[in-house]
Amino acid sequence: MKKAIVQPAVRRVTRIKPASRALAPDERYDANIDHILRAAAAVFAEKSFGLATIRDIAARARISFPRIYYYLRNKEEILYLISRRAFEALLRRAEQAARSAPDAETRMREFIAAHLEYHMGNLAEMKVLVREADSLSGRYQNDIARLKREYSRMCRKLLDQLAEERGAPLDRERSRIITSLLFGAMNWFYTWYEPGRDFEQRARIMDEVYFMVEGAIEDRHPTSAPQLPKSVRPISVSPQKP
Repeated sequence: MKKAIVQPAVRRVTRIKPASRALAPDERYDANIDHILRAAAAVFAEKSFGLATIRDIAARARISFPRIYYYLRNKEEILYLISRRAFEALLRRAEQAARSAPDAETRMREFIAAHLEYHMGNLAEMKVLVREADSLSGRYQNDIARLKREYSRMCRKLLDQLAEERGAPLDRERSRIITSLLFGAMNWFYTWYEPGRDFEQRARIMDEVYFMVEGAIEDRHPTSAPQLPKSVRPISVSPQKP
């Protein structure tokens, strides 16, 4: 018999794709929670906390319904974590702005910019934070109230510094009122902001919010009563006879 001619097999060169870094178990666990919280924020913003269900959240996150409970206890804990993470992010941004700015005006501008930039990037979370503040109870409610006070105090301190820098210091009540009005303007931002229309105007929006604050503290003397124009006379109301 003739010996079979054995030809050497052609070597196949296989390209090995660079493996992406595998997440550690703790990182994977946190990433999954983040994913669920983002989905939950979208559902709460769309349906409200009261009407949304765990099944709605699971469907939005594209995970099985029972798996939600592997990571989180219940719907209220989900709302609490959304709120806490939002406040923690806002506080970090505000602290960075306060440390980096050289004067009170810049610090106030940076605070406003940090708040609105977070708002623009996390519309669902901010909508939930503003609308569902009273939906928490017990220790969840207390912890969020604490973070809210801390954030408000930080803003108020920056406002007082700006007023001092402008030579128009604010009394306690005026400072509280202006701070509340500022948050009212910034927190209802989601009701009219449209990314396609307003994103390119973000610098102008931030400037206008700052001008509102600046105008509220400059050239005002709270101890003096506002002067009415001479043509305007107060309306006198006579008591009606029984």
